[in-house]
Amino acid sequence: MAQHHEALNPIHPSVLPSLDPTFVKLYNEHLANIPNKPKDLNFLRSKYSVLYSYGMAPALEAARTWDTEIPGHEGAKISVRMYEPAGSGPWPVHIDFHGGGWGLGDLDTESHICKHIVSLANVAVIDVAYRLVPEHPYPTGILDSFAALKYIASPYGVEQFNINPTKMSIGGVSTGGNIALILAHLARDADIPLRLVAVGTPTVDNLSKYENSQGSPYKSMQEMEFAPTLNWARLKWFDDLKWSSLSKDSEVRKKQVEDVKWFADLMTAPSFKNLGKTVIYTAECDPLRDEGEAYGRKLVEAGNEVTMKRFEGVPHPFMHMDAALPQARQYIEMLADAIRNSLVVNI
Repeated sequence: MAQHHEALNPIHPSVLPSLDPTFVKLYNEHLANIPNKPKDLNFLRSKYSVLYSYGMAPALEAARTWDTEIPGHEGAKISVRMYEPAGSGPWPVHIDFHGGGWGLGDLDTESHICKHIVSLANVAVIDVAYRLVPEHPYPTGILDSFAALKYIASPYGVEQFNINPTKMSIGGVSTGGNIALILAHLARDADIPLRLVAVGTPTVDNLSKYENSQGSPYKSMQEMEFAPTLNWARLKWFDDLKWSSLSKDSEVRKKQVEDVKWFADLMTAPSFKNLGKTVIYTAECDPLRDEGEAYGRKLVEAGNEVTMKRFEGVPHPFMHMDAALPQARQYIEMLADAIRNSLVVNI
């Protein structure tokens, strides 16, 4: 199992009873007969943004879409994509951070979700392409994303993107959800106002603490160890890739580990107070389900406004399959409604 990227051929019997038959049919038609292959990072990158295209519905194009570069961590240039709604602005803006286990993903990974948000919420969307591991050591992606948020909220970003900095939200899926949850803490401490943090199936825990799924305190990690599209073996492979990005030089590595701080395990953040409004969507058949929900409860205990929903019968990346799955369509509609209500309706 550890040598393979996906749990294919066929869906594991431990998970099958929990899965929606519509997803099972979709998976069996498009993936279950593909032979397992050893993981190759370059190959995975070349296919990642179309990985779930077999289940993806078309989205309306934004009124205008354009790419540019903005400052990332320590002045590095990172790419972003701007999706403009109709009209002349300045627009409310949602900032998206894509998923991909720190080593995969680009500006095409969540483009259809970004387009849906523009058309359904009537806001601008800026998608951020933070730098990836292992070429760039963890947590460069987080630091890039925070630098991007600070720039977008600055007078330079406000002018460049024609946005209203008092009406901003952030979000993402999986690793992108992890980034958005972390940035909520950093934005609070930097006095950057956020109206909403909205994430789907986020990573929260530090998998490097566990030798196997049984070591995790979260029940879903055992229940969904062999889940389709994301399983324990795939999670562990991504986690190993993340930590392998750190320098072999002891002094350099020490500094890199210091940069990680509490980022590797969000439950150990120093303060959960005053993090504002948060939406967390989880999937029943996702090993990451319970840690996302535990994080949501932690926010509630600290007095924050939190909306959580678990989508039944679907795996980790279900939101990319909106042509086939009603759960995915509901996810997109609920996400867009939350953004619209926070940025447009409740002025």
